[in-house]
Amino acid sequence: MMGDVVARLEAGMHARDIVELAETRLGEHGFTGWYHAPEVEIGQEIGRRGPLPRIGRGPRLDAGGLVSIDLGPAGADAYGDFGVTRVFAGEGPEPYVVQQARECARAAIGFASRWKTCGEIFIVSQSWAVNARLQLRNDNAVGHRVLPREGLVATGWPRSAHAATLLPRNRLHRLHPIRMDGMFAIRPVVTDGTWSAAFEEMVYIHEDVKRILGRASLAEVGTV
Repeated sequence: MMGDVVARLEAGMHARDIVELAETRLGEHGFTGWYHAPEVEIGQEIGRRGPLPRIGRGPRLDAGGLVSIDLGPAGADAYGDFGVTRVFAGEGPEPYVVQQARECARAAIGFASRWKTCGEIFIVSQSWAVNARLQLRNDNAVGHRVLPREGLVATGWPRSAHAATLLPRNRLHRLHPIRMDGMFAIRPVVTDGTWSAAFEEMVYIHEDVKRILGRASLAEVGTV
């Protein structure tokens, strides 16, 4: 679905237009609803979204510009949470901040294991950004748990599962001391002070099993 949406981007689009595009493609890929509404940021707005959706149209998408798309499509029994930052119709190498955002995501996901705590994922993301002469834009968390359809979350699922990620116990924040066990969405956002970029992936960890969902290897993280 993400590849489909990215392939249909056009110059002059605003974030709201891309959100509407994603909504039109939802059913075409077998989904019936949203874990969270599509989140789209363009240009210097990437990484600066607040808790409320944009009312105005915002910047438009132009050749060579950056666009960040985060999709959370859902079906009857499962949902996903996946994000990319792309250079629209650009030529030449990717901007440094995009390259390092991808590498930061790979570093955080590669580091994750049953022996690591949720807080350590934040620390390794922050360290990677600093070592790359960048900054981590995430205020207090670089991701969250992906919660199953059980307990209180079963009511209003999957939107209820997304709302529950706002609780500190379900976030990958700096001071979270619990070892990783279960499924997580990891999304470090890096910035050079002007431009920002982020990639979001899902990883499953339990006992000796570790899987990056939809990926054959860590090298595929951050690609469409």
